[in-house]
Amino acid sequence: MSSSRLLSPLYLLSFSLLLQLALATNPLYHFCTSSENFIPNSPYETNLNKLMGYLYSKTPITGFGSGSLGWSQNKAYGLALCRGDVNMTDCQACVAEAETEIRKRCQFNKGAVIWYDYCQLKYSDLDFFGKIDNKNKFYMWNVRNVSDPLYFNQKTKELLGKLAEEAYVSSKMFATGEMQIEESKKIYGLVQCTRDLSSVDCKKCIDGAISELPSCCDGKEGARVLDNLETIEQVECKRLPIYKTQQYAEGFNYPSPSLIVKLFHTMSSSRLLSPLYLLSFSLLLQLALATNPLFHFCSSSENFTPNSPYEMNLNKLMSYLDYTTPKTGFGTGSLGLSQNQAYGLALCRGDVKTTDCQACVAEAETEIRKRCQFNKGAIIWYDNCMLKYSNLEFFGKVDNKNKFYMWNLRNVSDPLYFNGKTKELLGKLAGEAYVSSKMYATGEMEIEESKKLYGLVQCTRDLSSVDCKKCIDGAISELPSCCDGKEGGRVVGGSCNVRYEIYPFVNA
Repeated sequence: MSSSRLLSPLYLLSFSLLLQLALATNPLYHFCTSSENFIPNSPYETNLNKLMGYLYSKTPITGFGSGSLGWSQNKAYGLALCRGDVNMTDCQACVAEAETEIRKRCQFNKGAVIWYDYCQLKYSDLDFFGKIDNKNKFYMWNVRNVSDPLYFNQKTKELLGKLAEEAYVSSKMFATGEMQIEESKKIYGLVQCTRDLSSVDCKKCIDGAISELPSCCDGKEGARVLDNLETIEQVECKRLPIYKTQQYAEGFNYPSPSLIVKLFHTMSSSRLLSPLYLLSFSLLLQLALATNPLFHFCSSSENFTPNSPYEMNLNKLMSYLDYTTPKTGFGTGSLGLSQNQAYGLALCRGDVKTTDCQACVAEAETEIRKRCQFNKGAIIWYDNCMLKYSNLEFFGKVDNKNKFYMWNLRNVSDPLYFNGKTKELLGKLAGEAYVSSKMYATGEMEIEESKKLYGLVQCTRDLSSVDCKKCIDGAISELPSCCDGKEGGRVVGGSCNVRYEIYPFVNA
């Protein structure tokens, strides 16, 4: 599910992929990089399996591992890198998940790379050690603009340049830091290289990534540039794989979603990563979570007072949603009277099991209350669920204001044909979803002899069937403006969402 929200190779809008609860992140993005496949049980597969076992054991010790096994056309090369601040346990868990997941997504492919917030894994039948990888790359950024772009861009460049100087001479080739930009605001940054690079090439790689920020993230509150060999992040500027994310909020106040496709949570949401650039310096997800928040909005212009009747009603409403939602995957409720009345809604993805639904809703409730503290209205999205509350009644109304997009920056070879098939599949799913009890549908369609297209559509169940169909059709109609000819894309809103990928991303 090349989840898409508009990221360049680094985009990680890696939307699909439900990580196990033991992992702190979902995949940001991945590429199946080889034009060749291997045969099951072949010498290459045997070597690759042994190499993966070696990287699993070796990488957590120092946070980096590389190796090769075999001879000639059966030789496999591999590399794994964990973010410099990640402990051994989390590093090993991430590498293990990466090995399992990439072998599913790029089954029988001789080369692949996958990024998570905590780690990255790459393998190939070609020797890539010590070479800067400029092909596998994606970007992520915060769509919100800063008030003084010239000053902010200068400070961003200054901070990341300083970190680049620290990283390329350090043993970990990793550096983080912060810089005061206003009286009460700071900018945070992270840079990292894979340690197979020389110091000179590490510096060259990071400088190159920094130089790309203006083209994707000029004046943005956060961004990432991620490629196969380095990662650059600025707490408001991050780069990620081939995906890009965009968000739209009409008059909404949102501090910073959290790694929206997976980025930080410090001051604004940002989504930009490069394969290795784990710039998402902010936002360290707890291991107990299966996903990072995709995005959030603090949607009200009003705040409530601590310990006020509204807060008490909201607290009780959150507990109610936590209890009732997992039973059916959807819950709504309201509590209080007049200006103290709180309205809330929670929705889990249709394929998510009860325990994961409950865990996601509980985390959403905790996280959104931190991010939108004292705000009377907010909405937050995860891969497994979404949660929304307000002091204004919104039940049964299509929400066209809270919306963001994600897409894979990688282009398909025949956009006209692919777009037609995408529209056909999602249109078929829309026809199924609006008349189903869950208002949810998934499906697949053959697009080439050995390739399939996968899709998902879903509505919040407070909508009527007519409005659900209207919402999904509207989301599908927006895909050409964000995701034309892209291998994956998403339109995610407050009332419905649609997604397509060229790999399976839902639970069987």
